[in-house]
Amino acid sequence: MTELVLVFCLAACIVLVGCKKSSPAKAPADKQSSPSPADKTAAPATAKNPAVSKALEEIIAHRNSWNPILVDYYGKEMPDFKVEDINGKTHRLKDYRGKNVMVIMWATWCLPCREEIPHIIALREIMPADKLAILAISNEPVDTVKAMAQSRNINYTVISNQSSLPEPFSIVRGIPTAFFVRPDGALKLVVEGGSQLGEMKAIILAE
Repeated sequence: MTELVLVFCLAACIVLVGCKKSSPAKAPADKQSSPSPADKTAAPATAKNPAVSKALEEIIAHRNSWNPILVDYYGKEMPDFKVEDINGKTHRLKDYRGKNVMVIMWATWCLPCREEIPHIIALREIMPADKLAILAISNEPVDTVKAMAQSRNINYTVISNQSSLPEPFSIVRGIPTAFFVRPDGALKLVVEGGSQLGEMKAIILAE
């Protein structure tokens, strides 16, 4: 009976806070936010950041199960990177200048990542590719990632990448984590933990 209780508690914690990466890179303390996604009483880490609009603050205040992280990077231009999707096509972040970009760090073994997939699929259906690019990056082998993409009928760009990415993409501690990049290439927000369709759309549209 005790073992069953422990298993249930562990599963509940994973759903609330997401999955920790198997080999997390340690990020500087001043570039991470500390409250858990379930703690909405803590002062937002973005409260005094001039790059965060009132509209974004409102979204953050009413978040469900995620936290804003890496706040020191908000408003800064994101470095370019080069990755290859599961179909062999090359993608560079700079190629998407002029449109919003979501860069999602995920893994097939991560339950919150899998639960987020239907929301991203729906987002892709309602926001055209000429307005929004979605790059979902996993560090797993391409066959593993491709099998998941096919089984879930994923309609956005899925990437298997086992090479290093530039900071801040390289200092993610937990997944899923989504980077929201503005059309001018500057970082708008980074979300650690699973988010829902309405939240994703609101973040993208927020000025």
